[in-house]
Amino acid sequence: MKSNSISGTSVAEDKGKDSVVGEIKPDVPVNSTTESVVRPVRLGRGHLITGPSALYRAEFWRLGVFMARRLPHFILGRTASNLAKLYWLGCPNRRRVVFENLLPVVHGDRLAARVATRELFQQFALKLADLWRYESGLSIYNLFRNLTGWEHFQAAQAKKRGVLLLTIHLGNWEFGAPLLTERGVKLQVITSPEPQARLTEIRQAARDRWGIETLALGDNPFASIEVIRRLEANDAVALLMDRPAAPTAVTVKLFGQPFPASIAAAELARASGCALLPVYLPRTSHGYSGHILPEIAYDRRALGTREARIQLTHEIMSAFEPALRLYVNQWYHFVPVWSQA
Repeated sequence: MKSNSISGTSVAEDKGKDSVVGEIKPDVPVNSTTESVVRPVRLGRGHLITGPSALYRAEFWRLGVFMARRLPHFILGRTASNLAKLYWLGCPNRRRVVFENLLPVVHGDRLAARVATRELFQQFALKLADLWRYESGLSIYNLFRNLTGWEHFQAAQAKKRGVLLLTIHLGNWEFGAPLLTERGVKLQVITSPEPQARLTEIRQAARDRWGIETLALGDNPFASIEVIRRLEANDAVALLMDRPAAPTAVTVKLFGQPFPASIAAAELARASGCALLPVYLPRTSHGYSGHILPEIAYDRRALGTREARIQLTHEIMSAFEPALRLYVNQWYHFVPVWSQA
């Protein structure tokens, strides 16, 4: 398989229905109430990988944003791509983690997982270059290709129950905010603290410049109350579902495997009755393509039990399976994501 990393295509984009990632198969419901425990991966000389790279620091992030302001964008992309190749070569442990994360998505096909792993590092480099441009304050609207499913958002907003936009670490999820802002939608983004307080401040300030409000949950016991209040006011709020903080993690099935996902969406639905809209924004050969999926229906009265909220969480994650198979080389997790129940 020829890699399409530099052009920004999916694994399957140029191969149509004969993609090596395999055909989509139906999943089965899960009623597990087991709290998720992410399996740390011990690799090479006993090294245990459980956290982000040491390169994800405020000083390096500021350098990337600085370069985005000074360099032509194609040069920044090439520079990031070359650095990613060096990182891929020099960090076999991190490479192994990504490989194991992708295996269930490609039905255990080790060759497909190896190809997707190598492409993923290149795609991530291009994603970073685009994200640094965004956080530098420069225009990114020329990077977009299209937006599908806008009618789903309009229908959900018309119900005046608040709209909870649910996404995963697929493509450039941060770009959904300016895409909605351009259409006159004021968005609040739920985030967790970054590895450094300074890095949290830098990234929050970048969103502020685009008119995007950050709702940092952290350890604030009243943060969820503020989110519910925003939803009840018919605001739009965005939430990441994968790689959740431990207090909100529950085990569901993704591609038939135990996976820790955030129960926060189900809890907010129970508390506010908001509309649940899955969204994702992958990078294609023609630019970023935003997709708003149909609203996930639920019975608010039935969400009184934890089992029902876990089942709803499973349904939300299942909605992303087709997109994950198509854009497996843009599912950015560099720490182990699968659970051991």
